[in-house]
Amino acid sequence: MKTVEPTSADFDELLAYLPILYADGFKPIARWGGGDKVEEGVFVMPWAEYEEAVHQFFGFASKECWMDYNYISKNIGEVIYDPERVARATLQQIKTMLTWCARGERFCEGHWGGGVIEDGSVRNVLLRLQELRPS
Repeated sequence: MKTVEPTSADFDELLAYLPILYADGFKPIARWGGGDKVEEGVFVMPWAEYEEAVHQFFGFASKECWMDYNYISKNIGEVIYDPERVARATLQQIKTMLTWCARGERFCEGHWGGGVIEDGSVRNVLLRLQELRPS
């Protein structure tokens, strides 16, 4: 599979969300839905309802130029929570981190919010991406 490299515009799309996702008072999860007992023995699992900016950001982060289809084999979950390692990451590692962040919501409800935005992981990735952006 041929790798599509991000353009300066692709970098800018993601970097535009740094001041939005990390604005004072911004909460990525607007509210939690579900979590109700609908009948005896039947429960609806809770789900996160995200602010529109979160959906937009992860839409851009899921573009082909940021995808690493081998991300699972790279154990990036160990790297992304270490700000010093993120600060030294290569562009390929950043792609792996973005893929891990974007796809994590499929496996863990609330991953985008508390798992990677509120804890600062996405901020660290974007700050490194800012340094790697081509002139």
